[in-house]
Amino acid sequence: MQPDIDAGRLGEIDLLLASGDAMPSGAAVYLPIDVKSHRCTSNLNDGDNPVGPVHDLNLLDPRAVPGLSPKYREDDCLQLAHYHRLLQAHGNAPADDSSVPVRGGILGPERVVAWFELDTPKFSTVTPQVAQDIDGTAIISFHNRRRSTARTALDRYDYEFAFRHRIVAAARGRVDRSATPPVLPVLTKECARCPWRDPCRADMEATDDVSLVNGVNYPEWRVHRHVGVMTATDLAALTPAQIEDRYAGTPLTKKNVTQQVQHAQAAVAGHPIGTASWDPASIPRGDIEINLDLENADFVYLWGTRLTRVPLSWPEHAGAYVPFVSFDPLDTVGERELVDALWAWLDGLRQRATNEGLTLRVYSYSSIEATKLRQIGQSAEINGFLASDQWVDLLPLMRAKFWANDGHGLKVMVRASGFEWRDEDPGGFASIGWYNDALGGVNRAANVSRILQYNEDDCAATAALR
Repeated sequence: MQPDIDAGRLGEIDLLLASGDAMPSGAAVYLPIDVKSHRCTSNLNDGDNPVGPVHDLNLLDPRAVPGLSPKYREDDCLQLAHYHRLLQAHGNAPADDSSVPVRGGILGPERVVAWFELDTPKFSTVTPQVAQDIDGTAIISFHNRRRSTARTALDRYDYEFAFRHRIVAAARGRVDRSATPPVLPVLTKECARCPWRDPCRADMEATDDVSLVNGVNYPEWRVHRHVGVMTATDLAALTPAQIEDRYAGTPLTKKNVTQQVQHAQAAVAGHPIGTASWDPASIPRGDIEINLDLENADFVYLWGTRLTRVPLSWPEHAGAYVPFVSFDPLDTVGERELVDALWAWLDGLRQRATNEGLTLRVYSYSSIEATKLRQIGQSAEINGFLASDQWVDLLPLMRAKFWANDGHGLKVMVRASGFEWRDEDPGGFASIGWYNDALGGVNRAANVSRILQYNEDDCAATAALR
């Protein structure tokens, strides 16, 4: 397809279907079709489960196939809207004021072309709030997440395309880095997949941008800037009276802003901040205290335990690390055998504690250990133990104890308590690489030792939280 030089569009349309209509100029009207590897229809009879393949491509409307309907995806429809505008530029699609419906098709693995109405409101967007009007141009100050506006694919496409044109034009006219940039970086979930993440992050940290605060996404960022709160430091300094005054009439409630202020205070401090209401007695303690942490790849290959507290009369000693582990290839049978060995050892300690009238607690961090024990162990005894007060998940307790801007992950919480791992690069994902190397015979002894040390430190870390 020839580019649209004037508008700055180009595209390679997979298929063009002559609609049978003609433009006033006599030119044929074409409908764009794009080929995708994902499904373009929904099975109304059985969720999204595939139906039998339809081999006759003459069935160009999924409504001709019982039980199928077009599956609207915004990215697909935006691409079709782009193709429609390109066809318009070359005189092969009707103008916007035409009564002819605007459609585009997606051909997916179902071998059916699903047709999508590009001029019918199908997509909801947060409603913009217009705070001022300058020379007839509405200036959007923020968006209201509690309200939505239905928009067509063409509406969405035209807005996004025009926005990008404005950015390109502004960037071309910007010759000095000190000049105001056409857009500002904002921390969002998409940043994790962006190749510009690091330089943008550096710019945001240099300006102490308020989006660095946990809970401040793009809509909240717009609201904060609208009320003059530009930085994390600004947000951290807000008083309750200022919150009520500044954010009146915005989508952010007092509760929303108060939580973000607490996150901002932790961000400015550079570490989690303890809550004033925290009571150390909230953490259940026992005469026998065991910390438990697992490591897994395709299967759970290591259950690490640490006897943090034991009676002086017992043969075990405090601080002993007891792993239940296999560094041979595992299947479900081998995975179950490790849990059986762990449970036999643990249940023996429980019985001894009961016989001596002692309390026993087993501590984990997050629900993963309990979930895996239930799934793999599949026993009423294990389920009963996990439901008892002998099992303690420390994560909810740490959420109550600390305000943290970087989440409540184990490493964030434990370092706030002064604990450090012995490994120079500790991490669950890294340990999977060590494990795979050990299985493959690559520095096996060193990797086995590294994993066991890392897991022992994980167990010691949960003990440090108490």
